[in-house]
Amino acid sequence: MTEPTPHGGPPLPRVPDRRQLDRLASILAPVRRVTQPKVLGIEHIPHRPVLFAGNHSRYALLDLPVMMGELWTCRRIAVRPLGEHAHYAIPVWRDLLTMCGMVRGTRANVRALMRDGQNILVFPGGTGEVFKGRGHDYQLIWKERLGFARLSIESGYPIVPFAAVGAEEMYHVVVDREMPIAAQVSALMRRLVGLPLPPIPRGVGLTMLPRPERLYFWFGQPVDTSRYGGAGDDNAAARAVRDEVRAAVETGIRMLLAERERDPQRRLLRRLWHEVHEVPQLAAHDPDAWLVTRAFEAWNEQGAAGAAAWMSRWVQLSDPPGWPDAGIWRGRDRAVARLEEVTAGLGATSAELTEARTIRDRVLAAFELRDASGSPTSPSGFVAVFEVDADQILRMAVFRDRTAALDAIERREQQPI
Repeated sequence: MTEPTPHGGPPLPRVPDRRQLDRLASILAPVRRVTQPKVLGIEHIPHRPVLFAGNHSRYALLDLPVMMGELWTCRRIAVRPLGEHAHYAIPVWRDLLTMCGMVRGTRANVRALMRDGQNILVFPGGTGEVFKGRGHDYQLIWKERLGFARLSIESGYPIVPFAAVGAEEMYHVVVDREMPIAAQVSALMRRLVGLPLPPIPRGVGLTMLPRPERLYFWFGQPVDTSRYGGAGDDNAAARAVRDEVRAAVETGIRMLLAERERDPQRRLLRRLWHEVHEVPQLAAHDPDAWLVTRAFEAWNEQGAAGAAAWMSRWVQLSDPPGWPDAGIWRGRDRAVARLEEVTAGLGATSAELTEARTIRDRVLAAFELRDASGSPTSPSGFVAVFEVDADQILRMAVFRDRTAALDAIERREQQPI
């Protein structure tokens, strides 16, 4: 689906709706469990449309979608990233970017987004930062780019500087275009497809799997562009705004690097150790019930999609018997979509867990759905039976009363729930 642009220009991809963004959070949930992003300064983002400007990490494969997911789950902020023109020369890649709400980075498109009051995300360093070579970690390569500053001044859009740290260490650069042979190949690629040769990396061992680094994000105080009275063609004003934003981003990078150095959970093993050793008594004597409890906590923090990290890819959800349009929903995406549909229909924003314990080889969990004011929905009380294996939820069967749930556990050998 697309939305028209003014003056007969090419159509813009529609902004992803709430369900699509929740689905993105669901897909990213396993990545979030590993990277455990730490976000600083998110309270600085004003409750109005802004333009985000910050550093582009090498490759930007994980930190950008994770940051977009954090903005959505923590503040319900949907952003429209601006893409380099060369991205759209690659058929499958351009389609994936469009699905995430990315827009071709033209001035006409930015003006259209600003007129529509959308949040915009720009990387002034562009592909120069994405394809950084060895020895250039966290360096800004903004050159003399002023476009984002001019357009923000023109529309009076505040600019929120941001910084991201962690993704640069996920890969080690083996070959970059500063090597003689690679430089020739890079020049040829730039002529053919408009992109230089990307650095050739390795991740874990000799593989392309990214190292499980923790991700850190920082958002600074917004830069007020309205003080320049809409004079986007004023070179001095544009340079002043750009330099102010760049200085803020560089400060944010230094802050995050320092934060990472003193973070006791920077390393994956320390994060796992923390999860294993600093857990309530329930985790020790009933680990399956503890896992279900964690899934409910994630649900309350990030919505139904937040619980996806605790579900198997092939999880099966069964509706309560007699529920309208009752059915069985197979697969994580379909199960999450059904949970979102039902809870939204009931006006529920959280689930209060009142009981979680293992009975035989199933976990019985009783919970009440509550709305934004904390009041019970109608209906509110449910009992679910979970099958858990290998730290994942394999099946969920929901019932309206405890007796029906206990009967299902008793029947498990004859008829799997």
